[in-house]
Amino acid sequence: MSVSSNPGHFFQTETALANAKRRAAKSSNRNGSPIALASKLLSIIPDLNSSMHVYVAESCGVARRVDLESGDTSCIYRGHAAPVTSLALDAAQGILFTGSWDKTINAYSTETRYKLRTFVGHSDFVKSLLFVPSPKHEGGLLFSGSSDASIMIWDAGTGQRLNTLKGHNRAVGALAVDPVTSDSETAIIYSGGSERDIKRWEIPYANVSAATESRETIMEHDTSVNMIRFQGEDADMWTASADNTARRIDIRSEVKKDGTSRSDVVLKHPDYVNDVVVEPRGRRVITACRDEEIRVWDISTGELCHIYDGHIEEVTGLAIVGKGDMVASISIDGTVRKWSLRPVDMKKAVEEKKLEEQGIKEEPVQGKQEGFLTQEEERELAELMDDDDD
Repeated sequence: MSVSSNPGHFFQTETALANAKRRAAKSSNRNGSPIALASKLLSIIPDLNSSMHVYVAESCGVARRVDLESGDTSCIYRGHAAPVTSLALDAAQGILFTGSWDKTINAYSTETRYKLRTFVGHSDFVKSLLFVPSPKHEGGLLFSGSSDASIMIWDAGTGQRLNTLKGHNRAVGALAVDPVTSDSETAIIYSGGSERDIKRWEIPYANVSAATESRETIMEHDTSVNMIRFQGEDADMWTASADNTARRIDIRSEVKKDGTSRSDVVLKHPDYVNDVVVEPRGRRVITACRDEEIRVWDISTGELCHIYDGHIEEVTGLAIVGKGDMVASISIDGTVRKWSLRPVDMKKAVEEKKLEEQGIKEEPVQGKQEGFLTQEEERELAELMDDDDD
């Protein structure tokens, strides 16, 4: 008996059919100059040594360096036996770290693509990575968060596990270092994941095994925290969550005894928020949502400036690229796209969106080729020549 894999041969809900129809209609769009890859894209980080390149993690078990200008995707890092979920970069030494569902972490030379070492220790999926330079460790420190609810700290240069932090009850999917409170002796790390708690850790470089969890636990979100970043001119904490919000959380002031929220900016979305980034000038924040959209917000007012529409599946990650005037996005749809944050381009995009919503679309002039005249121009030229003859 033959078995069909065509979804059209099975019972589907009206919602599923509507989504399939909508995605089919969107599938040919070229918004964001898509670079198509063969599998789902799960994580993205900028190449800090080349402003128009990014690294992406793929569900087919590889990581890849993508040239956003030429579209070249031939630089591939292989070695995992399951989807690659997370990335980190030691830009100074040219080392790319990849975390995978196969429970391991690999380190590669970004230039040769040669696998330098494998970190083995987690008992479940690796879901997040963070590289932190250390004055006491030549190769720096690598932090890994896992579905086993632990955070492991590794000597990134040797692969030796230095400590295991336990405090979360569920998967750890977000890690970030606070550049303001960290100093030459101690790294301050924040972690989040499949629960609402964001935890703070103090990691002494000279004795990593003495790392401690702060009594301070941040509980601003209602459910899972998908991303933690310190960005903007003041290195503020920004978070993205499955509670349909992105937030700026004030961690610099004292906690108020009355339990008042520390979120001074709350950006509400119609679905899960997977990522949040801030442009270097600190004027705009950009969010990636499960509803397939990329939103650009005004930080000072919290108002939505524009929605970039192009992906046909949920947007899973963002990276600021170029001169800080562009954002790259990835999606379950397997494409990498780029969007301008320049004021003039943003203004044009907003105007084009309004025309599109009104059903007005600017059509290119038909029948005109470079060096040739349209029929209307030919008529005008003929009339002018007739006038000259008179």
